Amino acid sequence: MSLSKLTQPLSLKQQAYEGIKNAIIDHTIAPGEVLYERKLSEELGISRTPIREAIPLLELEGWVTSIPRKGTLVSSITAKDVEEVIQIRRGLEVLVVELLIPIISEEQISMIEQLYQQQVRLQKENKLFISTDKDFHIFLAELSGNRRLVNLVQTVSDQMRWFGISASYLPNRIEETLKEHSAIIDCLKEKDVDKAKKAVLNHIDLTREAVLASLKNKEGDVSK
Repeated sequence: MSLSKLTQPLSLKQQAYEGIKNAIIDHTIAPGEVLYERKLSEELGISRTPIREAIPLLELEGWVTSIPRKGTLVSSITAKDVEEVIQIRRGLEVLVVELLIPIISEEQISMIEQLYQQQVRLQKENKLFISTDKDFHIFLAELSGNRRLVNLVQTVSDQMRWFGISASYLPNRIEETLKEHSAIIDCLKEKDVDKAKKAVLNHIDLTREAVLASLKNKEGDVSK
């Protein structure tokens, strides 16, 4: 078998896909907003063709919906979306700590603590805080040594980051997240699998409550 060498890190279509998806995730493009090719082309600095090619990929993954005579709209976050993703996340992250704790080293715990301190420094920067939150959970998955598990956590983390931006603006949610992460780190240090699983599930359940509360707040704003 002979494969051609890659000439670019990312194709223009992939750059368009990543650019639009990240703008959706961090709410630069809000749920329900219509996507306009010309505007996206100008803001991303590329032609309309790769943007047009990226839309089906985004639609396939559920980030956008194309509606006849209305155009392409960014998907809205629903309570059902949140519940489904949370269910998957519970299973994945429990598996992460089950695999991780028997093999984690002191050096790796120190690296996790560095990520935690980075989050502490970003408490006033909600979008960066949520991005680092994603890094925290993916890094734990990477340390488990299971590559397929890492890929699954990464997929779910994109959804959680999308949900988490709004939730991060709730009073005290960032401070609570830091306490929850600190509790997980303590369990890793103790190498206590059962306590770590409880700490992870508590963090996920409280995140779920925060995200659902932020959705209710938005519904209340719309109805006014």
